Amino acid sequence: MLGSGHIGIWLSRQTEKEVISSCEDHLSKIFQVVDKFKEFIEKYVDNNAEDCHYLAIEISNLEREADQIKENIIEKLMKLLFHPMDQDEIMRLVTIADDIAAHLKSATRKLLYTTPQEVPNHIKDGLKSITHLLVEEKNCLKKTIDAFISKGDVKKMAEETERIEETIDDLRVDLLAQVLKWGDNYRYISNWLMIKEAIENIESASDEMENTADVLRAMAILRKY
Repeated sequence: MLGSGHIGIWLSRQTEKEVISSCEDHLSKIFQVVDKFKEFIEKYVDNNAEDCHYLAIEISNLEREADQIKENIIEKLMKLLFHPMDQDEIMRLVTIADDIAAHLKSATRKLLYTTPQEVPNHIKDGLKSITHLLVEEKNCLKKTIDAFISKGDVKKMAEETERIEETIDDLRVDLLAQVLKWGDNYRYISNWLMIKEAIENIESASDEMENTADVLRAMAILRKY
């Protein structure tokens, strides 16, 4: 039997730490997308189309940077020696988390095709509310990551992330009903349809946050944290 000080085990642990650190960088970039999306929605609610345009560019750039970090992690996994199970876990973590940024970038682009001045205030307020909850879920997911790194209570934080996702899902249903009711009498289908699709993207980003927390919980269980 090899002792815990064996060079092979030490190298394996060091390699895992390096990759997990890269995953932290990837998630940090995704969280920047979430925060920037919140700024975008606040400008959208204020009918500030010009600032929305610039923030959309920033969101797109951040999403691209996150995607590059993801590609670098995948490249590392291909080159370094990893147990297939560990490799699969990390692949799932980065690909699922990457979808958070992709969905928010898509929501941003769709909202740019709409005219915020013509959107009813109660629907814009709904967009703002669901986005604030998304930021709250992001903060909870960050605590889940911190718990994983410190070998803390990952299960508890993952469950809190899941509860916020359920709240967002309930809010999404109500908001979609309002959008469809507005669309019944609105002359431009593109406006309400794009808003409907953007809401679906926001909820999908929330789903992927919950899925990311689930992956972290599974990784913690396998490592007996």
